[in-house]
Amino acid sequence: MNQSIFLRNQVTPFVILFVERAGSTYLTSLLDSHSDIVCLREEFAVIKEKGGTANDQQEWAIEFLSPPLIGRLKGKGFKTKLTDIIDPAGFAELITKLSCRVILLQRRNTIKAVVSTINAKRLHEKVGTWNLLNESDRMPAFEIALDDFQSRIAERELWDQEIEEYANNLKVPVRQVYYEDLLNDEQVFLGQIFEFLNVAQKPVQGKTFKNTKDNLQEVILNFSELKAHYQGTAYEMMFDEIMV
Repeated sequence: MNQSIFLRNQVTPFVILFVERAGSTYLTSLLDSHSDIVCLREEFAVIKEKGGTANDQQEWAIEFLSPPLIGRLKGKGFKTKLTDIIDPAGFAELITKLSCRVILLQRRNTIKAVVSTINAKRLHEKVGTWNLLNESDRMPAFEIALDDFQSRIAERELWDQEIEEYANNLKVPVRQVYYEDLLNDEQVFLGQIFEFLNVAQKPVQGKTFKNTKDNLQEVILNFSELKAHYQGTAYEMMFDEIMV
């Protein structure tokens, strides 16, 4: 089957803005498996870790996101956390200049996001990866200290607030999506993403497993203790949510 050819003005450059443990790696792998899309991981984080500057990040973004006159890709994008953008204001100006689209990926369930963050750290310490690639590497249930849990919830909410404020001030099209909707109906979720990126719907395949089981009672040894502490708050129902 012949691959399509696209002119420069038909290509959609895009960026996935996300807070950690919101399904960004899975979404990136789904989009990158589309024959008309290339979607890279956290290149800004790599540049930052190597001691690069804001200018280094912007030069890379310009080169990557600027399509050729004629090519075989309809969409080109990458994902990044807000905390890895060295010059957020400069980056906002850049993606406006490049006519980018932004996918803002978040998670409604703060409790599960925090548990996932803790569990991902455990996985990384064991096998060196932040995402579950082999089912045999799945971590056993564990106990969470209440003080640590509370501080992580506050940190997570701050991250969500900061990234929403940043996205709301961008002068480019922004599509706010949620990890829970991806779990609930992947095909509908992807259909909305493809429409936003102006690419045809085609079969795609993700490459990672869900690292933290959906039923938190199977994950947290002191589940009842933690849930009891948040009884009567907005967090209480988040402990019992099961999507998968």
